[in-house]
Amino acid sequence: MNQIRTTDNPSRWGIAGAFIAGLGAAACCLGPLVLLALGVGGAGASSLKVLDPYRPIFIVITLGLLGFAFYRAYRTPAAAACETDGACAVPRAARISRVALWTATPLILALLAFPYIVPQLFGGTSTKGATSMQNKEAVLKLDGMTCAACIVHVRQSLTGVDGVQEAKVTLDPPQAVVSYDPAKVSVEALQQITAKAGYPSSVKQER
Repeated sequence: MNQIRTTDNPSRWGIAGAFIAGLGAAACCLGPLVLLALGVGGAGASSLKVLDPYRPIFIVITLGLLGFAFYRAYRTPAAAACETDGACAVPRAARISRVALWTATPLILALLAFPYIVPQLFGGTSTKGATSMQNKEAVLKLDGMTCAACIVHVRQSLTGVDGVQEAKVTLDPPQAVVSYDPAKVSVEALQQITAKAGYPSSVKQER
């Protein structure tokens, strides 16, 4: 019984560690989206972008812990678990650990992939109502853009303002193409909005 517990626990710790590290790898994109869904905007939703440079480290740690968990789950059973004729049975605790491992692995890998697939899940353009003939368009260069969550944050901040008809936000290049009614909102106000959201901007072009 003691041998089974010794073999099983490291695998469980490996799964837990891989999940936590996976959350760290996705935090820069997943965290702001969760905060935005909860109605937390501004610096609160953009503060997690500081974790983006550390994403490769979190990915390596996650994969290392996941590999460790698989190794511990599928290592050769202890001699005490083998029958006298040489046939070895997998202990019940080890079977449970393997099921948990295979259940958790897709979720952990999804966390690692999330920052790369979120651009396909969330478009960069949002439009409100009918386009006015009086609308103008401004191209704002954005600072601090690190992942697709930034796209969603900036777009929601801009389209939530009266007078903004459309906002197309991209990560590469990091900019926002904003169609707006100059009678209701100014370019300077648009810059203030992006800065308040955590992404200072400068005007690249007006037309």
